[in-house]
Amino acid sequence: MESVKDIMNKKITTFDVNSDVETIAKFMGKADIGAVIITKNKVLVGIITERDMVKRVIAKNLNPKKTKAYEIMTSPVESVSPDANIYYTSDLMRKKGYKRYPVVKNGRVVGMLSQSVLIDYFKEQRKRFVLKFLNKKQRGEYPV
Repeated sequence: MESVKDIMNKKITTFDVNSDVETIAKFMGKADIGAVIITKNKVLVGIITERDMVKRVIAKNLNPKKTKAYEIMTSPVESVSPDANIYYTSDLMRKKGYKRYPVVKNGRVVGMLSQSVLIDYFKEQRKRFVLKFLNKKQRGEYPV
């Protein structure tokens, strides 16, 4: 069975609930990431996404230097187990409209699953399926 742990992004970024939004936004921009995990005493308590920055800071004219993570984070945060089935989790994300899911094991965040990772995974699965039924010449012409 294909599990979330097989495709999740293991490189995660966390910030404390009292971190200022400006620091978080600058980090997200520099690292080119769309979300960070918010913790309190190293325990997952929230998530901040690019969308949160736009809707909860910019659109409300809040000062990012004075606004703290806990003021704009999405909380509580749903998470998924690393052993969860990829197809089940993908369907759950679609139904709930989530673009990212923190992956948690024994209370610790161990990864992040995103729509883009799922898309790449499903594209690769489709490619493998199609290539299985093509002859050698056709396989060479199949777009990579």
